Amino acid sequence: MMLAGMTSTELGEWAVFYRDHYFQDSLMDAHFSNLSHLAVSLMCKKHDLTPASFSLLCPKTVDIEPSDEQLMSLAESISGGMRYVPASG
Repeated sequence: MMLAGMTSTELGEWAVFYRDHYFQDSLMDAHFSNLSHLAVSLMCKKHDLTPASFSLLCPKTVDIEPSDEQLMSLAESISGGMRYVPASG
């Protein structure tokens, strides 16, 4: 319907625009996110997901700070690393 209602000048302007601005990553990510959200919504009526939950470019960040034990365990697993212990005094 959009093409049927378009003049040749408008069609030419769209062609020029999309020649310079092909498909931007954010546009493709938005389409993918909305399509994925629609598919999940059709399968599961009750969910707490939004299209942003499916974004590949802007994933939700989880601010979980690791504990001291986890950090020490990671430091010990680095090969060739040396563990420094405070001097008792």
